[in-house]
Amino acid sequence: MLLPLLLLPWAWGALAASPPVPTVSVTLRVLHIEVFHNASSMDMWGMALLGDLETHSLACSTCEIRFLQPWARQSLTPKEWQDLELVIHRSLSYFSRIVTRIVQQLGKSYPFVTQGSLGCELHPNGTSRRFYDGGVNGEDFISLDVDAGKWVARQGDNVSARYTRDLLNQDKGTVSQLQLLLSMTCVKLNKSFVQHGNESLARQERPVAVVFARAPPPAGPPAPVLLVCRVTGFYPRPIRVAWLQDGEEVVPGGRLNSSGILPNADLTYQLRSSLAVEPGAGHSYACRVQHSSLGGQSLLIPWEQSRPWGPGLAVGITLGVVAVAAVAVVLWRSRRRGYQDVRPGESRP
Repeated sequence: MLLPLLLLPWAWGALAASPPVPTVSVTLRVLHIEVFHNASSMDMWGMALLGDLETHSLACSTCEIRFLQPWARQSLTPKEWQDLELVIHRSLSYFSRIVTRIVQQLGKSYPFVTQGSLGCELHPNGTSRRFYDGGVNGEDFISLDVDAGKWVARQGDNVSARYTRDLLNQDKGTVSQLQLLLSMTCVKLNKSFVQHGNESLARQERPVAVVFARAPPPAGPPAPVLLVCRVTGFYPRPIRVAWLQDGEEVVPGGRLNSSGILPNADLTYQLRSSLAVEPGAGHSYACRVQHSSLGGQSLLIPWEQSRPWGPGLAVGITLGVVAVAAVAVVLWRSRRRGYQDVRPGESRP
């Protein structure tokens, strides 16, 4: 919710010359989560993200900054990183005192979780968007209007949010530091990270897509067939997946459904898009995938109606083939055993 000294200007502002402006919009974001078990026990985790690339991490057990990219150290000197770790220790103590005061004044109970997101989004034209948003137990709670220099309650009818807003707005020094941090230091760091990490940011992984159908259960009233387009292994995150019916894009509506973009373990992404269709309608369908790694082209994966089964039916067919093969082996062994029982010179009736 509030980590006012996480990146102090005197710790992170010592960048000599401002690096060039990125050619595309890039966001530098710090995320932090605190679990308050009671008035004297708190756990904290944090991470820094450049775009969707995790660059640094932090755990409150040691408050040691971990560098997750080979170029993540280059924007600051070793002494500046040490100073920053010390500042984080002090800010956590400050943050804990503020939260304890709010809990005592409002009679709140433990445990609870706070979350924060602060950073800056830099645009190619040189402008930037600065933000600091805080939440409690997964719900929006408070945010900083950087231009006005005031905290704003995200839940106007929430007594706790209004009290927190008024309390934080009394600390003019911290608000001024945050304004300077987000408006100057964050922007400079954003440019520097983009400059040093350009190769990692420019990584391109082509998507792999497959289309299959999930037929409705045999029992029950007639239901549409669900066509599924599974796209995986792509990077960066932005992607567009659409369904085509007879060559025309299907407009958004009740027939379409999407899983949203989800992460893979190998730092790529996946997505599933489904379309409900009436069987036997005589239309043709295809899934179209557009991604930056495709060089301006698109993946077009048609649905083969001659093979409308999905993975479940395909597994069933595979098991059936295995069963037939097993029966054949048993029969072959039985016949072979019968031939072996016949002695030389004897004949089987």
